Amino acid sequence: MEWMDVVRALAEDPLARLVVREGVRGIARRVLRGRLAEAAHSEAGPVTTASGAEGTETVVTMVADGRTGEQLAEGLLQGVGNEWMRAATRLLGNHRDGYWLRRFLHEQDPQPEHLRYVDRTGTHPSVNWNGISQRLMGEMVLTDQVMIEASRSEMAMLRIAISLAGATLPVSLRGVLDVLDEGELRLVQRAITEAATGKQG
Repeated sequence: MEWMDVVRALAEDPLARLVVREGVRGIARRVLRGRLAEAAHSEAGPVTTASGAEGTETVVTMVADGRTGEQLAEGLLQGVGNEWMRAATRLLGNHRDGYWLRRFLHEQDPQPEHLRYVDRTGTHPSVNWNGISQRLMGEMVLTDQVMIEASRSEMAMLRIAISLAGATLPVSLRGVLDVLDEGELRLVQRAITEAATGKQG
């Protein structure tokens, strides 16, 4: 049969094997990304994963708050004039109805003042971008100590926000964008545009 001869020829062609292998890997990555996004956005609530413990996600409860994520962000922006920090805070307010902002505001934080999630030393509370960045940097140095736990997409959004705000944190753009779904990518795009132009989308 002719088609069998064609299949055999393709199977022996190294280029054809490479194309098939990369195609299968791409499909597997998309399936995994879809499963992670589904888990992160399930009705059960926020998902938390320890570093390096891929696939061992456990559900944590979120403290109830009557305000929306956008309202939480606006409350943390009083007195903040830096457009990049404003865009970063709004990004976290828009993502999963303020998942990170709720954690920052409600978690008991035993860290020293300069490492706390929220800076309360001024007239109004604001996100302590440098403190959060230092905690993540410390986690990278002390690989056996997890200072901030979350799903991969949640951590990606946090890292993007920290980078937008101008705090020091090495970020692999491809690495963080690769785990986001389409809605999250749109939020990031809008935040970047807002930061660069000073205009809310």
